[in-house]
Amino acid sequence: MKSKTLTVLIIFGVCYQFTNGDLPSEIEKCHAGDVDCIAKTLPFILQNYAQGIPEIGLTDIEKLSLDDVVLTKANPHSGVSLNLEFKKMYLHGISNLTVQRIVGFEKDPLNSKFELYITIPNLVVDGEYISSGKVLILPMDATGYAKIKLKNSKLSLKFKSEEVRKDGKQFIKIKDLKCKLTPELMKVKFENLFNGNEQLANSLNQLINDNWKLLYSDMEAQINDAVAKIVKRLLAGVLRVLPYDEFYEKD
Repeated sequence: MKSKTLTVLIIFGVCYQFTNGDLPSEIEKCHAGDVDCIAKTLPFILQNYAQGIPEIGLTDIEKLSLDDVVLTKANPHSGVSLNLEFKKMYLHGISNLTVQRIVGFEKDPLNSKFELYITIPNLVVDGEYISSGKVLILPMDATGYAKIKLKNSKLSLKFKSEEVRKDGKQFIKIKDLKCKLTPELMKVKFENLFNGNEQLANSLNQLINDNWKLLYSDMEAQINDAVAKIVKRLLAGVLRVLPYDEFYEKD
């Protein structure tokens, strides 16, 4: 879970800084609707400014987190009948994304599409978990640290906007934000299983990894929701202070 997602926030932050001349000259400034320019500039920004831009409230994109995330609920009709919750879920790896396609980002936000299609080579979700239930034939009643690695994840992000006028300037608020994350492969490592019995713990982790698509199908909706919440929360802070008409290069 940008963060994603998260790419839109970088666009807004970068364009604001362009207007005010606070970013290094090597960063190319884009016109509204110039999706080729935006797609080229974003990876450079993400890789070189992964620690964020504090001046506009853009936080470190490698330290994204969300509290109390329920990833799965026990389903007796699923092979993974598991309750799995992260007390605090961290998301890493957004800064190395690549952009496949961008749609919209026109000068008039109320009539513009906002769509991004990206690939994240190594997305990592980790944190303290609580679980109860079973995975196939093995019980999983535990609490401890877990790491979930998602390889070559495709992330689509779409949203609509609504206008807010302040001091004669046009601001926007994000609404109807939707995310879909589709990994090529998932690898997990849950610690402190079976009261520290390493042999049984390794067997359960291997069982999950061998059948990762079962677990991911149960958690997919919650993963998408968590990513959307992270993006919307970050965007809200930035968009409260940045007028939309200052995002892009003047025509």
